[in-house]
Amino acid sequence: MAVAQNYDRPVIDTARLHLRRPDDRDVPAIIDAVGDAEVARRLSRIPHPYTAADARFFLDHVVPGEWVWAITRDGTDRMIGAVGLTPDGETAELGYWLARASWGEGIVTEAARAVVAYGFDTLGLPYILSNYFADNAASGAVLRKLGFVETGQGTRPCLMLGRDVASVEMRLERRA
Repeated sequence: MAVAQNYDRPVIDTARLHLRRPDDRDVPAIIDAVGDAEVARRLSRIPHPYTAADARFFLDHVVPGEWVWAITRDGTDRMIGAVGLTPDGETAELGYWLARASWGEGIVTEAARAVVAYGFDTLGLPYILSNYFADNAASGAVLRKLGFVETGQGTRPCLMLGRDVASVEMRLERRA
């Protein structure tokens, strides 16, 4: 059974965050955030340098085919990150990024927790996959806080580095 191909997504509000569909107003914030080499080197699909054309590709081709939300702080509309689920057969893969200025505040954990709940409760996913580069302990900590468990190790491409990077594969089972 494949995941349904309807990528409509509701606005999701958490205690501190407002998650909404990314759109044209976010281009400058996307470029600022993932244009930062410290952010880009932790991500698989982000080229560096990151241009306006890359942000347009994200908005025009990635966002329509995945469940992706812009992360904004409650009360503001400036995008500080993204969180989403990429379809993968009967399930989906959780991914996220956050502007470096907002690291260490629990923002990704809060946003990802809401998106994981959406994946299980609304999409009916049986489990959710994720991964992180082995040298990115903070991302591993986020996934563990959400209940993900390690299922193996492998490699993932890093466009910025132009090579494969050691990665840790994770999985979260839907609770009965």
